[in-house]
Amino acid sequence: MGAMWVGKWAGGRIRDAAGRAVWVIERQWAGRRYSVALDAASEREALAELALWERDPDAYRTRRQAALDNAPVHIDEEAVAGLLLHLTEKGRGLAHRRAVRAYLSAWGEALAGRDLRKVQLRDLRKLLADWGTARKYRIIALKSFTAWLREEDRLKPSEDPTLSLRVPPAVAEKGSRIKGYSLAFVERIYGTVGSQCVRDVLCLRAKTGMHATEIARIAAGEGALRVVNDPCGIVGTVTFKHKNGRIHIVSLDAQSMAAAERLQARGKSPSTSSVHECLGYAAGRLSKQFPNERITPLVPGELRHSFATWASECGRVVKPTSDGVPLKMVAAVMGHLNTRTTKLFYEGVQIPPMIVLPLNLHHPKDPVLLDEPLRKSC
Repeated sequence: MGAMWVGKWAGGRIRDAAGRAVWVIERQWAGRRYSVALDAASEREALAELALWERDPDAYRTRRQAALDNAPVHIDEEAVAGLLLHLTEKGRGLAHRRAVRAYLSAWGEALAGRDLRKVQLRDLRKLLADWGTARKYRIIALKSFTAWLREEDRLKPSEDPTLSLRVPPAVAEKGSRIKGYSLAFVERIYGTVGSQCVRDVLCLRAKTGMHATEIARIAAGEGALRVVNDPCGIVGTVTFKHKNGRIHIVSLDAQSMAAAERLQARGKSPSTSSVHECLGYAAGRLSKQFPNERITPLVPGELRHSFATWASECGRVVKPTSDGVPLKMVAAVMGHLNTRTTKLFYEGVQIPPMIVLPLNLHHPKDPVLLDEPLRKSC
């Protein structure tokens, strides 16, 4: 509902806010339009504020803003709650928000209630050196917090001690350890996992390289499943829409499509702790069967790297039987000057190629897959 305007004054208009008059400066100045709600109890006070504003419109601060400028900035529960609400609105997952809260709690305790505006960069570096672990993620959490404070106009860039604090670059682990798993190891683990929903997660991660967050979105109904039954072996697709508006589509075979459907019917994906617990039990059972082998629990996050490795070494690309017309040609026919317009509105209807791996995920309790021709197309 729009503002309830109740009158005019020398600086602009007056609006009603729950029975209280609010004087609003509305002016064009140096080619820019200003609209500033004043903290004034009378028209006389509003006129005095108008005179201050006219001296330097860009530097003018209302009384409330001036009070906030002088208020100390702490890492406290109220401020952290505001950031977490902001992250929730931005679509950040629960695990990310929990990690941010934990790291900010550590920062708040270490700074012992100090005003962030008076903290120096050397102070932050000393604390990071004293902690010695998780440097990258501690810095990311703190910089997220101060960036939000700047957006909220609660911290000026000149007062932000984190602006020159750099996030350490990611270090490739290729030279430090072998990353990923063999096909045979993943097959053995899958065949030993007792939980169907955990097996469904493993299937999607191993066969498509999906992130855990994408699988969680499928389960929550945010990833749209579509049955296509293409003769090439692509049984369905799952479509995600990123926050930037771009569409991401993944083609699925019969087993991964069935896994996605079961997770979506369940309404949520299993928690990270339950997945790790289940995989720990599976590794234990395998260790008893093969006492001479050193078997460690599978880490689901490494399946994305495994998928990329398997795809480059032994994967096979299958394309839908009807490839369709290239988007550039569609754009030309429709008169789109930029193919981005065509992609934004029509890319989501296409079926992308699928990488087929020589991966045999079998468990005796897996539901029997229906023959592909019996599936009903959407």
